[in-house]
Amino acid sequence: MDIDEKMTYNLGFKGDFNFGNIDLIQFSTSHQFAKSVNRSLFRVLFNYDFIEESSQTIASDFTGQFRYNYRINKSSVFGFIQGQNSKSLKMSHRYTSGGGYRQNLWSKNKDYFDLSAGMFFEDELYDKDLSTQVQVYNWRYSFSGFSKYSLTEKTFINLSVYYQIKTSNSEDHRLFIEPRLYYKLSKFDVFLDLTYRYHNTPYVILYQSDTSFEIGVEFKLN
Repeated sequence: MDIDEKMTYNLGFKGDFNFGNIDLIQFSTSHQFAKSVNRSLFRVLFNYDFIEESSQTIASDFTGQFRYNYRINKSSVFGFIQGQNSKSLKMSHRYTSGGGYRQNLWSKNKDYFDLSAGMFFEDELYDKDLSTQVQVYNWRYSFSGFSKYSLTEKTFINLSVYYQIKTSNSEDHRLFIEPRLYYKLSKFDVFLDLTYRYHNTPYVILYQSDTSFEIGVEFKLN
């Protein structure tokens, strides 16, 4: 959370466009607005993913989140609200809200390693088939790890790990792992992103895990 008193804006973009024998449009954007005031850090995040193949929409997914952190030395307490959908997961919506505590365990220059623990409520609606929907309400414990480590002067890696457990059934758990490798250029950063998701008890007919690998660019304005 190395954000100063200025308003900052981060923009990320990834895309793939093919026309002819294969008609494919695939792109995603990520946006983050952040403002730090004394010990308070306010962030608004928005991500959008779109995939269309042969005029058929495969994905049109968004994630929006408002997040607040109150810093205590190098640690913080936090709260958040989030909304999202995912066509590939047959998820019409997922609304969550919750909070917790984030503890810094190590930091050097701008590198760090943090752990957090908290709890949140989720409201999920799935399209089981063309005529049936599945509504899910859960409370979940959440345990997370975040780190940034510089490999060279221009190269660093960010890692986010989330482990979420349903409070009333510990066998219902989810794991999310996202390492992202950055290379810094003068005007923007180039990144490689690997995303892995696992849910051991899907609520509709889905694979338990899925993985994606993407390359993109990220701009920062302040």
